[in-house]
Amino acid sequence: MPPPSPPADRSAWEHLGRYRRAITGGVVMLLLTNVLFLGIPVTTGLTIDALRDGRHHEVPALALAMVAFALGTAITRILSRIWIFNAARAAEYDLRSELFRHLLGLDQPWYRANPTGDVMSRLTNDVQTVRAMWGAGVLNVVNTAFAFVTVLVMMLRVDPWLTLWACAPYPMIVFLGRIFGRRVYRTSRDVQAQLGALSNEIQEDLTSIQAIKSYGLEAVRKERFRASSLRLLDRNMALTRVRGQLVPAFAALGALSSIVVLYVGGHQVVRGQIQLGELVEMSAYLARLVWPTLALGWMLSLLQRGRASWARLTALLATRPTIVDGDGARLPATESQGGLEVRDLVVELGGRRVLDGVSFAVPAGTTTAIVGRTGAGKSTLCEAVTRLLDIPAGAVLLDGKDVTALPLADLRRAIGYAPQEAFLFSTTIADNIAFGYGAGSSLPRARAEELERVTGAGAPALTPPAFHDGAPDPRVVRAAEAAGLARDLAAMPDHFATVVGERGITLSGGQRQRVALARALASEPRLLILDDSLSSVDAETERVILDRLAQVLAGRTALLVSHRVAAVKSAHQILVLDEGRVVERGRHDELLRAGGLYAELYRAQLEASAAPPAAEEAS
Repeated sequence: MPPPSPPADRSAWEHLGRYRRAITGGVVMLLLTNVLFLGIPVTTGLTIDALRDGRHHEVPALALAMVAFALGTAITRILSRIWIFNAARAAEYDLRSELFRHLLGLDQPWYRANPTGDVMSRLTNDVQTVRAMWGAGVLNVVNTAFAFVTVLVMMLRVDPWLTLWACAPYPMIVFLGRIFGRRVYRTSRDVQAQLGALSNEIQEDLTSIQAIKSYGLEAVRKERFRASSLRLLDRNMALTRVRGQLVPAFAALGALSSIVVLYVGGHQVVRGQIQLGELVEMSAYLARLVWPTLALGWMLSLLQRGRASWARLTALLATRPTIVDGDGARLPATESQGGLEVRDLVVELGGRRVLDGVSFAVPAGTTTAIVGRTGAGKSTLCEAVTRLLDIPAGAVLLDGKDVTALPLADLRRAIGYAPQEAFLFSTTIADNIAFGYGAGSSLPRARAEELERVTGAGAPALTPPAFHDGAPDPRVVRAAEAAGLARDLAAMPDHFATVVGERGITLSGGQRQRVALARALASEPRLLILDDSLSSVDAETERVILDRLAQVLAGRTALLVSHRVAAVKSAHQILVLDEGRVVERGRHDELLRAGGLYAELYRAQLEASAAPPAAEEAS
């Protein structure tokens, strides 16, 4: 099973706590590493004293002991890195999965307000920075602490006074750490923010490359990218300067400690207060502290960068969707009839009232069409009914039940929605259509089992495939035929197995819309919402598709939005929206006789198509 999502205000270390067993094992290995390593300076000092005193017979045993200590140190060091780094990688996987699950739960208004590139940067760069803090950061913090404690104990055993002199420069580390730590945190935060902005610019340019080339904007966009890259370079250089000062400062303190020991200890050897072997042993202990001291600066930078990235990630996790599951009764798909009622619906976007008191009813099994000028609120109404937008309680009812009280999964299963802007995934046509009923979206069983074995997080849910023994699922075929795709598929070399490319780039606009329409039909919903989903096809093709849809819609409830008035003539009811209000309603002939906005739109479209006036217009 996937790990639970802890509160967004938890610390990075609480998140890592799920792997405390592996971390504990790594810490124990680090302790053994430091203890075993101390045996090398001890045997070195004993070897020197044995050679000085002529006890040569002891040297082979001491040499073997040094080899044993070295081998033991290497083994425990390797094990400590395996356990701690593996725990950090697993925690990174959990964190990225948790972030993605959280993003899937956020609503459409949030995505409109937040750049995609910045979100992608957080899921990649920030997560990697946090993982480095968990892996190398934890390892070096623990290792440095053990190194200093164990080395100081052994140094005190040799000579407490010389140990005190050796430690004299180290209090400066605390002072430098406080100064540089704040600067690293601030500059790291600026770097990650600018990296997110740059990622967003790249994402925008790559997805709009056709428009850039069409208007000859290559030079302009290149200059904009250059300016953004220079800003990132400046902030990275600022971070590099801070880190470049930090590590040498800590290294200087370690070197100063060695100089003090050599000077003071040398005088003690001359005066006979300590033996030469003891001075060599003390120098070896200080050499053991060279890397931990150097690592302090690097480690402080790593931890502060991880803190800055963690702050960005928790800010994302702290975001709560405004559209959440209702706490009412379930709506099983088999029980839904598709009857829709809208009561005094008001929707405001960006401080502007887009829908203002919209009310109407769509009896189960009937088709209601919505027409109106551009910007009248037609698409907003479709998004409100499907709860892609936040709406007041009691404003939209499905089968007499308030949609805000229904679980989102039940509501979305009951509705088939084909938006005006058709989005296709970079996979086969069959898979894109099969997404409508949950197929084509899961991993193959073998890959799912492999993922379960590697992560130990449980196998992903398996859904029915879009193909059976190489043939497309019958639901896919029926939906494609109803959407008027049969002739197009016959002209494609791979038919249903044709890969459409990123965002369906290999298909025409009309083909993309019809694949998206087929996706909505494939789920066989009780309520079908078509938001001008045939706007990119010609009038004749639209007429043919609508004739086929009439058979599919028999007994189903449909909400049909179209900018072509002629396409909605056969609807049981037609609503005319203008400036967010329903200004007319009725059947086609009734609205023509009324001579209002509907009749005006109808006449304008007849004139635009240069068609002779219809007989019914004269009536």
